[in-house]
Amino acid sequence: MTILDLPSMPGDAAPVILPGLLSGLGITPRPAPAWITDPDLIASIQAGLMDLPDELAGDDA
Repeated sequence: MTILDLPSMPGDAAPVILPGLLSGLGITPRPAPAWITDPDLIASIQAGLMDLPDELAGDDA
């Protein structure tokens, strides 16, 4: 799937694409929370091998 496979937006809609959608499609890397400092764990999160619950991810991701 690519960005071209997404449905088109109505002409009067504000162009907004959620970051979760983009990372879920593999278009952008998944954000890792700032409190995680282990480079291997950060790489695993960004690759989508690990998923953090919302209560652990926080707003600083």
